[in-house]
Amino acid sequence: MDFQLNELNYLAVLVGGIIYMGFGAIYFSPILFGNKWVELNKVEFNEGTNNTLSYVGSALVAMLSSLLMAVVVHLTGADGVLSGLTVGLLIGLFVSLAYLKNTLFGLTNKKVFFIAIGDHLIIFTVLGILHGLWQ
Repeated sequence: MDFQLNELNYLAVLVGGIIYMGFGAIYFSPILFGNKWVELNKVEFNEGTNNTLSYVGSALVAMLSSLLMAVVVHLTGADGVLSGLTVGLLIGLFVSLAYLKNTLFGLTNKKVFFIAIGDHLIIFTVLGILHGLWQ
């Protein structure tokens, strides 16, 4: 297998990272699951708290996730909506299994599990489609 990083579409990687961040902002907003997630995890947000490192870390995770999805899509030869969707969904399921193990051992509860895997299943599927279409 001969693969070079310069074969990737880095504009697609950037757009994928931005989509990842935007989707997360909506998914974890009060409109959807944000309030429930905060309540279930007993998170307290204090005014004046600087969350800059959290947001920078999230942006890096989003960009790295998009980059790795581009690599996997490229290596699998996925080249369209259906094949990109399949790769993305499989990666989302793989990530969900790690969350399931934590849930089975009581490290998180079922409601948090379903909120978390919903986020991952959707965004990894979207990234798979994006990179399947835009190589």
